[in-house]
Amino acid sequence: ENTPVNRIVVRLEKRMFLDGYEKAFGMGGGPCSLCEECVDSPGLCRYPEEARPSMEACGIDVFSTVKAHGFPIKVLKDENCEPNYYGLVLIE
Repeated sequence: ENTPVNRIVVRLEKRMFLDGYEKAFGMGGGPCSLCEECVDSPGLCRYPEEARPSMEACGIDVFSTVKAHGFPIKVLKDENCEPNYYGLVLIE
């Protein structure tokens, strides 16, 4: 299942677009998890309306960005650590 933050990013981007911010652009965190197995072929995404690039894929240093804005983030030392998920919506 896609992380809740990625779905929130899509909803927020859509809301901003409908409010007149036609250049609103959302990015999720981490790999896409909309499908169990990706079609992995250009133009064949099963969920093109929901798929967004990750911040990491766009060259954003997520750790530095999150820390600079006062949000908690830490390196996960093992699979028992609870991750923090972040998304980003850019608005012009």
